Amino acid sequence: MGLLPGQSLWLYLPPGGFLRATQGEVCVRFTPDNCGHALHTPTHARLKAGDYLPRDVKQAQAAWVLVDNALHCRAEIQVTEGTPAPRLRHVAARWMRALAGRLGKKGRTYGGALHATR
Repeated sequence: MGLLPGQSLWLYLPPGGFLRATQGEVCVRFTPDNCGHALHTPTHARLKAGDYLPRDVKQAQAAWVLVDNALHCRAEIQVTEGTPAPRLRHVAARWMRALAGRLGKKGRTYGGALHATR
């Protein structure tokens, strides 16, 4: 996304997502918890071209951020979404496959239907 001089933009950062400046320089402000007044909050980060917004990869909450163009030239940013967390069904299936593989190595034949569904 491109930002012209003096332009600001609200962005939604999904859980595990990150923000990168690809050109120019931008200021980033997070919204506080009370009523979303991000205009009066201090700058959280100032990103130059090639810098990433430091975020925790395992962050469980999404965030709204205000991005301002800090210079008198065009700035570009890139928002990347993180990988989604595995759902319970996928975790359970992975666990069952691991359990079936471990039981199969010991010579036991527990869960014949489980082996048939593979």
